[in-house]
Amino acid sequence: MWCEKAAEQGIAVAQYYLGCCYEDGKGVTKDLARAAEWYRKAAESGNVKAQFALGKCYYDGNGTEMNYSEAVKWYRKAAEQGDANAQNMFGYCYEYGEGVAKDLAKAAEWYRKSAEQGNATAQYTLAIFYKNGYGVTQNKAEAAKWYKKAAEQGDANAQNSLGYCYDHGEGVEKNSAKAVEWYERAAEQGNKFAQYNLGLCYEYGDGATKDLGRAAEWYRKSAEQGYAVAQYKLGRCYQYGDGIEHDCQKAVEWYRKSVEQGCAMAQCDLGNCYRQGHGVEKNLEKAVEWYRKSAEQGYDRGQFCLAGCYENGEGVPIDKEKAL
Repeated sequence: MWCEKAAEQGIAVAQYYLGCCYEDGKGVTKDLARAAEWYRKAAESGNVKAQFALGKCYYDGNGTEMNYSEAVKWYRKAAEQGDANAQNMFGYCYEYGEGVAKDLAKAAEWYRKSAEQGNATAQYTLAIFYKNGYGVTQNKAEAAKWYKKAAEQGDANAQNSLGYCYDHGEGVEKNSAKAVEWYERAAEQGNKFAQYNLGLCYEYGDGATKDLGRAAEWYRKSAEQGYAVAQYKLGRCYQYGDGIEHDCQKAVEWYRKSVEQGCAMAQCDLGNCYRQGHGVEKNLEKAVEWYRKSAEQGYDRGQFCLAGCYENGEGVPIDKEKAL
């Protein structure tokens, strides 16, 4: 009641807070349109938090019609007042050309302003820019630096990327043990890419004691989140009994999940299953079909297996020229 009275008298902080109440349904019936209305009043008085909130309303179409140009207008006002979240979103708009002309250099500029204030999302994005040379001169060391800042704040994507830097010696000295440490932090937060990478480390004993059981466990966690390469690796674990009980039918099941996403390696191994009758009824025509899909993606094993089929007349007529 008293907040509303203050808001009605033009107190910008109260107007912003009342907007938050309507947005979250805190003490009032949730009403996004009224939230946007109060954010606007506060934003027009220069309240930086309200300017960012109003920009987000326009960006998401919450309580008002979606309008990227209006979103950018309010993000800019808040960003120029130093709001780190607004700076990050303003950079995002420049990165993707939403409400403004696409400009990676300006995107990098605003991500940097946000990152320097400690915004983990901006730090992670700025690292990607340095890794790939988007809007800045490519610099792997600078990328690793910003990944580390975001990772230390608990950003799982940054933790995985920092692990990758240590794993491959990108921007930092190669250190497999540190790679595992950062992969593990990200994997425990549910990051499917880190779960897969950690599985690789345990499979090959890279930075950790080789443990096929733990490798299969991490591949499963990643695979269950839909990561195609992890689904392929889990299929291989089942096919060869690596770390889990040998089960060709389950191998085929995971290969199928992977091939549905176009994984060339899984296409090749599914072809092998059909060629040999492992986990499925032997069917040379289907084997050729999957080898062909794999080969057409440029996968060397798929190409070699398809050549073998043409060489020996397995599932296709013998054709020495096509084999070559």
